[in-house]
Amino acid sequence: MAFVVFQGIRRASSTAFVNTFYMLVGFGLVHSITELIDWLRYILKATGAGESAILLILSESCLITSFVLLFQFGVTLLTYKSDKKNIYRSLTALIYIAYAAYMLVIEPTTISLAGSRHISRRSLGFPGSLLSGLAFFSLANSMKVTGQPRLIKALVITGIGFVCYAVFGGLIVEPIAGVPVQLFRAACAITIAVYSFSILDIFKVSG
Repeated sequence: MAFVVFQGIRRASSTAFVNTFYMLVGFGLVHSITELIDWLRYILKATGAGESAILLILSESCLITSFVLLFQFGVTLLTYKSDKKNIYRSLTALIYIAYAAYMLVIEPTTISLAGSRHISRRSLGFPGSLLSGLAFFSLANSMKVTGQPRLIKALVITGIGFVCYAVFGGLIVEPIAGVPVQLFRAACAITIAVYSFSILDIFKVSG
C-alpha cells in the first residue's frame, strides 16, 4: 500500500490534498515493519528461543507509531482546507507523547497490553481509520458539483475501505468464521491502495 500510494503522489501535482497522502504512506510503511518484526518474534518463539523483550518493544512502538500516522492522516484530511484548524492536527502529537510516556514507565513484560490486548488498535487505529473514511465520504459529497463520477466513485470506495479497516483492524482481532482477520485487513489495504492511487491519478501532472 505504501509503495502504490507513494507512486501516486509522485505522479500528482503538489497540493495540500495530495501531500496529505504522505501520512498514509508512512502508516503503511511503519505498519509493515511491525508485521515483519512480529514474524521474527514468531520464528524465535517457534524455534524455542522465547520472547525477545527488545523485539516486543520495537513491535509495539512501531504499531503505535503507525496508528498515530493513520490518525493524523484522518485529522489532516478533514482539515486540510483550513490553516485555522492546525490546533486539531497538533492533538495527534500530544496523543503520541502520552503513549511514549506510557511505554517508558511500564515493564517490558506488560508492554503487550499496548498491542496484544489491542489498546492502541481501539484507541488510535479504530478512530483514525474511521476519521479517514468519514473524510473521504465528505470529500465525495463536496465533489459532486465537479461532475467527475470517476473521482466521486474512487472517494466513496476508499472511504468504505477505511471504514471496513476500522472494524477489522481496530475492533476485531479474532478469526471470523475460521478465516484469519488479517485477510480482511489485507483486502481493505488493497482497496485503499488501488483507489487512493486512482484518486491521485486524477491530480496527475500532465506532460
